[in-house]
Amino acid sequence: MSEYQYYEWQAIDRILTIEEQAEVEGLSSHIDVTSSRAMVEYHWSDFRHDPKQVLLEYFDAHLYLANWGSRRLIFRFPKGLLDEAAIEAYCAPDHISFDASGDFQVLDFELDEEGWGDWVETNGILSTFTRLRDDLIQGDFRLLYLAWLKAITLDPLWYEDEDEFEEPCEPPLPAGLNDLPPALSLFVRVFDIDPLLINAAAETSPKIKTALVADYHALVAKLSRQECNQYLARIADGEPGAVLALRKHLLSFTLKAPQVSQGPRSIGYLFKRYEQLQEAEKQNKAEAARCAHADKMQRITERAPQMWPQIDVLLQSYTPKNYDEVTRMLVDLKQLAEFQGTQEAFQARLEALRERFKTRGSLMQRWQRSGL
Repeated sequence: MSEYQYYEWQAIDRILTIEEQAEVEGLSSHIDVTSSRAMVEYHWSDFRHDPKQVLLEYFDAHLYLANWGSRRLIFRFPKGLLDEAAIEAYCAPDHISFDASGDFQVLDFELDEEGWGDWVETNGILSTFTRLRDDLIQGDFRLLYLAWLKAITLDPLWYEDEDEFEEPCEPPLPAGLNDLPPALSLFVRVFDIDPLLINAAAETSPKIKTALVADYHALVAKLSRQECNQYLARIADGEPGAVLALRKHLLSFTLKAPQVSQGPRSIGYLFKRYEQLQEAEKQNKAEAARCAHADKMQRITERAPQMWPQIDVLLQSYTPKNYDEVTRMLVDLKQLAEFQGTQEAFQARLEALRERFKTRGSLMQRWQRSGL
């Protein structure tokens, strides 16, 4: 598979001017630029500029994907929209960072993992992820927690030996991990976060009982005259993030996140619980496979008396289609013999057929490839 890299940026709080679009177009000879988006793909080359710096100068969201396992999502926020202390609880060295740069705050998820699994279609991914940026502003930190879960799987072992786990503990556990919206489900898939690890973490995550929907008409009435004037002036001036800041302030009057009653769990506990869920899933799959095999054997048992005569009839013809059908039937009968413990009787009948039709090379080859 050839090398492939995908870069995309999106403007959310404002659109790019004509001059800015021209500047972004100058960053690459084949970059696709609109007033709110830039995208470029590479198969044998690289983007020769710092993607984060491009974000800081022009955009609010950036996504980078490479087919060798690199994945990066960055959000830019107007300074002051996010609580720095609250965000930093989820940061992980080399993987999740939050810092200030000029008039902006930047949240950077860099969750690289060698040997990526299934490739995902890039079209529309970043547009979906921009919803997560709004959720963060409104206090929904599920994205941060999920990214933190991925980050702890990318670092060296967090314990001294296989039986003795150490701290640290998890960051604050958000509500709603058991019921992820489409944007977060896509993040889980794109960034390859193990669903069983999420299940282990989500066992004590409270439900979100009400959607994050507010009656802004009623909430605006709670603002003082001075606050109204300040927000109106900021919006009229076209200040990036002014509308988001107003919404965040209004939501603070009504929406409260559910609280988790228990204290934080250690990373060791989460991994042990994850291993227990893995074992339970393994046993469930084994039991499901056993039941499915038993059902299949029952169906073959019911057909077996007619299958041997059918094989004789089919072998009267030299057609490849009949040879394939006979081979499938014999494989089923072999499985039935193993299931019932009658391998000797089956082998005797198979050897008799082999002796009768040993000159049919194409048929013998099929049986050999099928393990008969």
